[in-house]
Amino acid sequence: MNTTKDLLDRALKMQPAKQWCERYNISQSYFATTKKRGHLSPALAGNIAIDLGEDAKQWMIISALETERENDMNKRLRERLLRNMS
Repeated sequence: MNTTKDLLDRALKMQPAKQWCERYNISQSYFATTKKRGHLSPALAGNIAIDLGEDAKQWMIISALETERENDMNKRLRERLLRNMS
């Protein structure tokens, strides 16, 4: 699992989007937009990670990096983070 989309897909296998929306007090349209964009906000990624028993801090970092433009600095950070997750 390397992207927040992967994290979201895993969460949706556990329970439907409607239940996640109720749990986090967010609208279904916000959740749908997030799914369509293909990445989660750091806050949503962290909370889903907690509920899935994952490291929230790492998922929040992955989320933040996903919003950045791809460049050498971003690539270096992502590679380091993924290496540490293994």
